Amino acid sequence: MEIFNALMAGFASAITPANLLWCLVGCALGTAVGVLPGIGPAVAVAMLLPITGKVDVTASMIFFSGIYYGAMYGGSTTSILLNTPGETASMVTAMEGNKMAKSGRAGAALATAAVGSFVAGTIATVVVTMFAPFVAEFAVKLGPPEYFLLMLLAFTTVSAVLGKSTLRGMTALF
Repeated sequence: MEIFNALMAGFASAITPANLLWCLVGCALGTAVGVLPGIGPAVAVAMLLPITGKVDVTASMIFFSGIYYGAMYGGSTTSILLNTPGETASMVTAMEGNKMAKSGRAGAALATAAVGSFVAGTIATVVVTMFAPFVAEFAVKLGPPEYFLLMLLAFTTVSAVLGKSTLRGMTALF
């Protein structure tokens, strides 16, 4: 019940008019940046980071979430209309959505992408909210031996997929 009360307190904080405005501005800017091919959500957040220099932490996180989700949707726009995915997550959208756009159903493809982004984002947020306390509890129990094994797993995985380029593998590791 404690998790539910904390979630409701978070919702009460998030739906204040100022935070909703930050979310709207973040979604608009994220969509505008996400339309640019090659600039994904992470780059959009990094580019717009200086805007939140003197802003409350909650408003900043809501702004960054809006940028992220807006950029994810903006990436699907170029994938559908121009067949130019800006990131790997938009590859299937480019293949299927561009076929719809070429057959005269671009509006339906864009609407499907918007609804799909909303539904997937909502489901992901609910799942993360439900499982975050359990994952945090598990992470606190990890000690030095477990961290060592995780690092060993990372080294083993990188060396297994290293291929011919040692420099590329070491770059991926660090």
